[in-house]
Amino acid sequence: MAPGVRVHGPAATDVEVKLDDNFRAVPVPARLGIPVLCKRQSGTGGDDSNIRSNAIVRFMADPDDGMAPDEWQYGGNRGPAPPVVLARKDGLPFSTHDWTLLNEYMSYWVEETGEAEDDRREVCDRILDPLAFQRYVRENREEHPLGFLSLQFPCGSTVVAEGLNAEELNGKEGEVVRFSRDRVGVQFPDRAVTALRPQNLRLLREAPACVERGTKRQAMTEPEKQARQRELERQEALQISRRFVECLHEDTFPEMGDLHLFGVGCSYAQRSTEVLAVWQGLVKHQEFTAEEIAEALVKGNLQERFIQLTHQLADSKTPNSTYAKNLIDAKFAATEWDDL
Repeated sequence: MAPGVRVHGPAATDVEVKLDDNFRAVPVPARLGIPVLCKRQSGTGGDDSNIRSNAIVRFMADPDDGMAPDEWQYGGNRGPAPPVVLARKDGLPFSTHDWTLLNEYMSYWVEETGEAEDDRREVCDRILDPLAFQRYVRENREEHPLGFLSLQFPCGSTVVAEGLNAEELNGKEGEVVRFSRDRVGVQFPDRAVTALRPQNLRLLREAPACVERGTKRQAMTEPEKQARQRELERQEALQISRRFVECLHEDTFPEMGDLHLFGVGCSYAQRSTEVLAVWQGLVKHQEFTAEEIAEALVKGNLQERFIQLTHQLADSKTPNSTYAKNLIDAKFAATEWDDL
């Protein structure tokens, strides 16, 4: 279990989170060097009739345009967002203090980029930078004393204890070795690790790794930019494919905005049902994985792979083979395919 946060509507609470393969990276924190993962929980989380704002929507913003993807555009006709749990991939605690400070920083980013107009990319690169975020955390330590303790006192840094009732520790130097939501674990010489409040610590020396990260980041070359773009496309395809496969396994209807990527048209209900039934057969019985689907999406040959596997499904004696035969007899008419 990892110390994390549950977000529902405008409220955030500290919870213990069990990470699994259904968690996805949150883009803006990732740009800031904070590996936050998220997972939507099933159901509504109780009575949500009074929810008027969905804090998770802005949190899921795309670093490139500042807007949350369609799948996170809750509110209005879609109703409130379901409960979402957040935790860090690296095992460090993620607390409501971190959530509040990170949201504040993202508001600052949105405001600055909104005013930038033509220089938006430069402003975005300047603000969505790990060192810039660490400076912000430290500059706002008085207002947010428990926010991102791992950035205030990085692991391996040397600190001095001050103002403790245990006077024998005051003035002693120790090394930061761990964190909880509101304490910093410090290893003093000849003593067990001691959990101390951050207000009783003063940073004396940065960890060597932090000094190395402080060197100026070089601009990406054109091949590096292209490689990064390809990686972003791969990640997007994998996220969409996993979400689609999860719906098929749970017998729930996939996201409307994704349907045309998988040949599901909206104008012919009967054919749409057949296509989804075939997809269920391919995923459940032909072992067409989310990773393979994502690869085909990126390559642009998903329609070709779907047709090929539909013929294999039709020749099998597994469930849903009848739907595959019907689709073949109709020559795949009324299926609709979009590129990623």
